[in-house]
Parts: sequence; structure tokens; C-alpha cells
Amino acid sequence: MGANNLFLGDINKVFGLVQSSMIVYPKEMIIATLKDFFSQDTYYHYVKDEWGFAKTPSHLDLPLGAGVHDNITSRVFIGESFRQDKSFYPAVIIKSSSSKAVPVSINRNYGKIEYQDMLFEDGYGNSKTIKYPMQFVTEGAFEGGISIEISARSIRERDDLVERVAMCFTEIYFDDLVDVGIIVKPPDIGSPSENDDRKDKLFKTIVSLNIRTQWKRVFPIKNIIDTIIFSIEFQDLVNQNSVPAANLTINTDISYTDMILNI
Repeated sequence: MGANNLFLGDINKVFGLVQSSMIVYPKEMIIATLKDFFSQDTYYHYVKDEWGFAKTPSHLDLPLGAGVHDNITSRVFIGESFRQDKSFYPAVIIKSSSSKAVPVSINRNYGKIEYQDMLFEDGYGNSKTIKYPMQFVTEGAFEGGISIEISARSIRERDDLVERVAMCFTEIYFDDLVDVGIIVKPPDIGSPSENDDRKDKLFKTIVSLNIRTQWKRVFPIKNIIDTIIFSIEFQDLVNQNSVPAANLTINTDISYTDMILNI
């Protein structure tokens, strides 16, 4: 399980962090997953505009069924916050609620070595694959929460969206998120609430996702290995009591430079 996510700046590269997914990456993946999920729905249809935001134009003079069988408008807002203080309902707002580091072992797997296969061939067609150390690794995990606030103008819309969001992460996209390094535990669905919003009512429910991700730091070591030394002894392998033949030991070495240049 892994995730090669990108961040602004190069501090991760400086310190060998090849995976660090505590807040930014999980939140962006949850948002992207919900957008993809609802883009396939007819009634609660999600549509992006030319800049990648939810397409939420003015609904003046638009028919009531706009967006059901076309891409004139998005029929649900999905994002981290409302853009330009513009309210659009129903809305699914995603926020990071908490996070903490969780070690996978006392020493964070310090001393773990990752190996890579290397194929050697001689002039007689004999080949041998050996493993050589590539990098030291330290790693751990993060556990945290993602808060999904669902707001709608009607109880039915709110309940429909709550059920769909919960099923999205319980089953439909569970394996896809595991593949990109995010484990979503069973969602917690909060109590429904309602409050006055100008001259109307706003119905809300919060779906909480408990997630687990990983971090990984590597220390390359393959460049410090300059030469691999081979020692070959001749012996009768059929006879278990045989000993290596005296004065028939071959010692040789192959440098990385020779291997790369195929010398």
C-alpha cells in the first residue's frame, strides 16, 4: 500500500520522505472520491466547471429539472468550503477534523532494508539473479478523522445524501482508497439537526470518517556499494561427504561501473 502524493515545496525530497499523508492527501482524495461518485448519479448530479470547481451558476430562469439529464448545473455542491461565500444546497462539505501519529513499532521499523533484484549473465549463457540492498527505511502511520457535513433544504435530500455518502466509503470505494494508501474505518453518522436559515430551514447531519494512512522515509544506500565479490568452489554435490576441491577456487569481482557499461 502506498501513495506518491505531491506537496508544494521540496522539503520532503530533502529529507527523504517518499510518503507523508496526514492531512492534505487524505482530504483531497476524499473530496475527489465524492465528486467522482456523484458525477455518476442522475438526480444528485455533480458537474465541474471549466476551472474544476462545482458548476453552480445562477438558477434564475433555469428549469426545475436542470442538471438531471444535462450538465447545465451541478445539483449538489462538494468541496472543502463554499467558494466566494456563495451558498448552494444541498452541500457536502469536507474538512479534516483531527490526526495523530501512530508508530507501527517501537523503533518505527528502523533498520529495515529494502532489496532490489539484479541479473548477472556470463559469456556462457549462465545467469543468476541476486538481491542487493537498495535503501534503509523508517515508517509509521497516522490515524485521524475526516468530517463530512451534509446540509440540505429538505429532510429527504439530507437523508438521501447521508446514506449515499456512508455507502460510498463503506463498500463502493473502500478498495480503491486502500490502493492509494487510505484505510477508511466504518463511518460514524451523527444525529440529524435543523436550524433556521433566513426564512427557511436548513437540515444537517455530519458523517465522520476514521482513517488510517502511512508515512515512509528512505535513506538510499545502493550507491555506497561499489563492488560485489564472487567466490566459486568446486565440489561433488551428489556425494554429501565430499569436500571442496583444493586449489580450484575462483575469486572475482564485478564493479557497478562494469555492470552498467556491460564490460
